[in-house]
Amino acid sequence: MNVLIVLPPNQPRSGGNVTYSNRIKKGLAPHGIHVEIRPLDHVRQQDFQQADIIHAFNAFRTGRFVLPTVKQMKKPMILTITGTDINEYMTKEETRDTTYSVVDYASRIILLTESSRRELLKLVPVAEPKSFVVHLGIDLPQGSCKQRADFGLAADDFVFLLPAGIRPVKNPLAAYEPLRRLQECHPAVRFAVAGPAMDPDLFAEFKKRMDAADWAIYLGEVDHGDMPALLRSSDVVLNTSKSEGLSHALLEAMSLGKPVIASRVPGNIDLIRDGENGFLFSHQDEFIEKATLYIEDPQLRQRLANAGRRWVQERYSTTREIEMFKQIYNDVMCREHLLNNQQVF
Repeated sequence: MNVLIVLPPNQPRSGGNVTYSNRIKKGLAPHGIHVEIRPLDHVRQQDFQQADIIHAFNAFRTGRFVLPTVKQMKKPMILTITGTDINEYMTKEETRDTTYSVVDYASRIILLTESSRRELLKLVPVAEPKSFVVHLGIDLPQGSCKQRADFGLAADDFVFLLPAGIRPVKNPLAAYEPLRRLQECHPAVRFAVAGPAMDPDLFAEFKKRMDAADWAIYLGEVDHGDMPALLRSSDVVLNTSKSEGLSHALLEAMSLGKPVIASRVPGNIDLIRDGENGFLFSHQDEFIEKATLYIEDPQLRQRLANAGRRWVQERYSTTREIEMFKQIYNDVMCREHLLNNQQVF
């Protein structure tokens, strides 16, 4: 079986979609399922022709461009739908119909959390029999031996790390002002950001503000092989997204026993139980309050970090993830085989 995964365009090489799709490819290879991965801006006509199944990541950013081709070729399409699809593109009048058409055509719809599936079914009740939650797995690379100094960080820094592409939905400056205020009381505080520039206008403002602060450092896009070392070099890992499916970066950080603070949005809420395995925040003052607890209470920091690691270990299994994908792909192929046979007769 040949599966073509089509990712949104302009993919960062260390981003969540690349990590996700490469893990699927690696896990399914021993089962006789060959996965080809192409960003939308690099996909070719022959890629579609050679595929038995097309799997689009994101309905609006990818699926709407893939849909005419798969319809013409009469090929099945699987859709991994995102928080942005549900929370924005399926509710805004100017994008709703286009996004719905992709959801309608899809043979199977994959979601990352139970809450996102519930929200989808509120909007599209008829999608119930073809929508499935597939929890992410974690397959961190062995990682490099880099230390704090290799990332420009000092041994006595208290590092808040934001691993995220510089684009509006990731809201990378949301932590800037609260950390500036926090740094006045706790001079060891540092704000480190690792991720590619993905929006020129936002990046210009972001870079200007980061360069103006001696307590902030922009690391650019960090190779995925170096991410475990960078996560281990941090004290607290952040997610400041306005909308989130389920953050690979948070999962990876929690799996390594790192405490986290994340914006209180769907996706993050599914992963983090506030005050139990991490912290959530809704506004700057709440961020400062909880970041201060992490700085001043090492025992609390360790307790929440340990709880986060246990939470991830118990719920996010690569073995279960791959088994689910194998079953979904095989089910779609069987369905196509039956439909084709019916057409013959």
